[in-house]
Amino acid sequence: MFYQLRLAETKDMNAIEAFLKKAGTSHKGLEEAKSQFIMMEDPPDEIVACLGMEEFENKKGLLRSLVVSDKLSQGHIVSLFQSMQVLCEKRGIQTLYLIANKRTSLDFLEVLGFKQAAAIPEELDGSEHVSDSLNVNGAVLMEKTST
Repeated sequence: MFYQLRLAETKDMNAIEAFLKKAGTSHKGLEEAKSQFIMMEDPPDEIVACLGMEEFENKKGLLRSLVVSDKLSQGHIVSLFQSMQVLCEKRGIQTLYLIANKRTSLDFLEVLGFKQAAAIPEELDGSEHVSDSLNVNGAVLMEKTST
């Protein structure tokens, strides 16, 4: 199956919010200008995956709101992450963070270059999304630094 991968535009935000709500994932902060999403669509324009990035000071970013349809393979998920990596590089983001709340995803994320963060960086410490997400049982903050 062919899926289109693209950067979300302002006009897509309502559809992304509905997709996140349907999946039971937090959609707080979507309206903020410092958040960008990459989405994957199944023609004609049905969202099957999305991944957001919230930009912070000091060249740091937080990956968030990853939702993937059961239609997709692991290869599609890798493509989504690779596209986000390119976007982050273009925006000058040097360190990416994400919160994993399933132990089964840790191995996959480590293959993508993420490792468990030693501490919450000061830039992310005041984020409501980060504090809410880390309160989930088994949640782990992971980081990846570009070289």
